[in-house]
Amino acid sequence: MYKLIIIILLSVPFNTLADTVNTDDELSTALEKIRIKNDIPSMSVAIITSGEITYIKGFGFLDKKQEKATNEESLFRIASITKLFTAQAIMQLVEKNKIELNEKVGRYLSSFKESSITIKQLLTHSSGISDTIKPVGFEKQRTVGSYLGLVKQSLPENNEGKDFEYSDTNFNVLGAIISSVSGDSYEKYIYNNILKPSNMKESGYFDSESAYFSETEPTYKGKLLDKADRRPYDLSFNPSEGLISNVHDLSRWLTLTLAGDSSLLNAQTYKDMLKPQVKTSWGEIYMGLGWQLYNHSNDIIARHPGSIRGYKSLILTYPDSKNALILLTNSSNTPRWEIAKLITNTLKQNAEW
Repeated sequence: MYKLIIIILLSVPFNTLADTVNTDDELSTALEKIRIKNDIPSMSVAIITSGEITYIKGFGFLDKKQEKATNEESLFRIASITKLFTAQAIMQLVEKNKIELNEKVGRYLSSFKESSITIKQLLTHSSGISDTIKPVGFEKQRTVGSYLGLVKQSLPENNEGKDFEYSDTNFNVLGAIISSVSGDSYEKYIYNNILKPSNMKESGYFDSESAYFSETEPTYKGKLLDKADRRPYDLSFNPSEGLISNVHDLSRWLTLTLAGDSSLLNAQTYKDMLKPQVKTSWGEIYMGLGWQLYNHSNDIIARHPGSIRGYKSLILTYPDSKNALILLTNSSNTPRWEIAKLITNTLKQNAEW
């Protein structure tokens, strides 16, 4: 094995190795400066270049005493990045002819039989459903069924969908549809059909039997949030924000997604998910099927940020070149777009991307 490693190293031009090391060092130094400047206790970053994981690192510490360093396997609440997993699950069921995108939700959930909302409208946040129902602590024993009952009561009388309105509720309803159609709980379906094929061994959802919790505690400007101010773990919100993961696991899933790997979806389905469907209220950004899409300097960018109290995260991808970055933090004041720009500019300047 030692000889093999030496042979591999000798087969790579010295300048290439040196440039890679210099880029990594430059990037790590800059990222650490941003972390310290913004009082972010814990941060993890992964970078994918041409479909391969080329950089993965943790910054800061998991504990107040700064004895346990953050690494690529440190677990965070990834918040709304979870929606990408829910969207992939829906598209898997579309491929199996168990769901039709233009079919009304009432076909799959009896409590919505009088609604004209479609699956595609849920995926693109154009259903007209607002986030009037908030998550509650698990100790209150609210079931998914009772949550759906509250959502039904909150629907406007003439609910036929409308222009874009970002809403967690859309994806929570999609999670219930996944469970109804597959016969499994939402969490079990995602584990068997996405997490397991992606080899995401450390990732999972909070539920009544398997309690996954973030190793990183939520903060704002370096201070821990009081218990009363923290976002509750709510089973009915798992499809929109519940996945607990790390950059190591997410990078495995994302490399498969960027490659159009058949273990998750058919090649055409990946492409379909990246077609603009609905213009958002965020400038020239469009909703695909789960993904948020826009163009920049002739590049197509597909992204999804995540944000709940005390956590901010981001997945930003360039599907054509199969480049991507993953950012997880336990701070509400993380400058995600500044960090994304730093990473992108550094890699482009060093001809990495």
